Amino acid sequence: MQFLVFIKTEFGERHWKGQANSLQDAEAQAIASINAHKKTILDTSVRCNWYWQNNLGYGDTEHCDTCGNSVYRDGEEYYCSYCASQLHQSEESGQLYSHEKVV
Repeated sequence: MQFLVFIKTEFGERHWKGQANSLQDAEAQAIASINAHKKTILDTSVRCNWYWQNNLGYGDTEHCDTCGNSVYRDGEEYYCSYCASQLHQSEESGQLYSHEKVV
């Protein structure tokens, strides 16, 4: 799966984008790739396939193929926070841990 991880450091916000087998693996890779003393994971999202939907008066918007929720864009890739939170829950046996964790 493709992931996007947002990390706050003493130098500002950074993000990591890449392939991983699980959410924890993605976050571990992201943390390892950032050269800073203070690192806080702010959010992690999974890459989603999406479709266009026309909303009268608002123009076209993008929605996740899996759950139908709005997705947001990073460059040419689209991510859905809802799918990411579902992934968090399944990997944590139903216990959704806080996105903000200091490492």
